[in-house]
Amino acid sequence: MLLKDITAPYGKLESYLYDALIAPAVTNMRDRLESALLPLLPEGAHLLDVGCGGGQNAIAIARRRPDVNITGVDLSPEQVERAISRSREFSGRVRFVVGSALDLPFANASFDAVLSVASLKHWPDKPRGLAECVRVLRPGGGLAVVEVDRGCRDEDVHRFIDEWRIIPFLRPGARIVFRNFVAGPSVDLDDARTLMAALPLDTYEVRRIPETPGILMMGRARQA
Repeated sequence: MLLKDITAPYGKLESYLYDALIAPAVTNMRDRLESALLPLLPEGAHLLDVGCGGGQNAIAIARRRPDVNITGVDLSPEQVERAISRSREFSGRVRFVVGSALDLPFANASFDAVLSVASLKHWPDKPRGLAECVRVLRPGGGLAVVEVDRGCRDEDVHRFIDEWRIIPFLRPGARIVFRNFVAGPSVDLDDARTLMAALPLDTYEVRRIPETPGILMMGRARQA
């Protein structure tokens, strides 16, 4: 049960509710990430989406960059099934597999870039998961992570919850749940900087995403 343990795997009901009600509201944060990440991807890049959920992020990027090959990985078999169903139009250029962020099922230096959106808070061992993301990066590859900011402003929480696909009557309760059970166990700016500083990166930056309750963490893997 995620309200008791944010790192617990999604059950069937939880994965459905997130996919149907909440995932669409993540679009604003995802769009900011794409604007920062996509110009850095070389032609024909291979991109890994860690904690891909129902595939919405991977599919949006595939439409904007027809040259990019994308692999998504998620711990939830139900989410991977949804992602596969949604991505049939891409003829194998986009694929999804079941797997853990803490033990990514890919060889070292397999990808030109790794992204993760709203997944980090669910990892039982955040440093290990981020280290895995860097392990599968090619030298000079880009890492981009978006996560909920534990120190987010109330007005940004309200704006975000207003985009959930729930009836307005439920939004005040959803704000309380979000603040205490989603943002509460997540990271703040200091946590994010500490996590990024421990990784083998040439450069990194951590900043809030304006008008959202999110943090953007970006870095470049060390050159060989």
